[in-house]
Amino acid sequence: MDNYEVRRSRAIWYLAIILAVVVGQFAWKMMDKDHRDVGAELAQFKMVPEELVMVMSSGDSAAAPYLNAVVELFGVVVENDEKRLVLEGGVIAAWDTTREHRSPKVGELLRIKGRVTGYDDLFEEVRMDGGVLVNAQP
Repeated sequence: MDNYEVRRSRAIWYLAIILAVVVGQFAWKMMDKDHRDVGAELAQFKMVPEELVMVMSSGDSAAAPYLNAVVELFGVVVENDEKRLVLEGGVIAAWDTTREHRSPKVGELLRIKGRVTGYDDLFEEVRMDGGVLVNAQP
């Protein structure tokens, strides 16, 4: 091998190492994102549970804007097992485990917001996570 070929092969190795480092840093930045704080976000939609269930059950094109969106609901508590809250009308919201919250009583009328994760066709329920109580009184 002459001197030119040696320099060329070294340059290729150096470029490959630099490219691997850049790709590695990009991948690390993509994976190391902060946890989404639904409680701090403003609600994109405000409605009652029945309205959300109706929109989500009507199909993919109507439901698309609501998926992964923060929605504030005004509804009556049907069940609360400290891990999830069931609202009259067919919405199940899992509590945000990073925040403290009071325990709402069955029959209580309240405002809650969370991120819509999907619609369950079998049970005809909307699923939410990151649920937090909204302090504002109706």
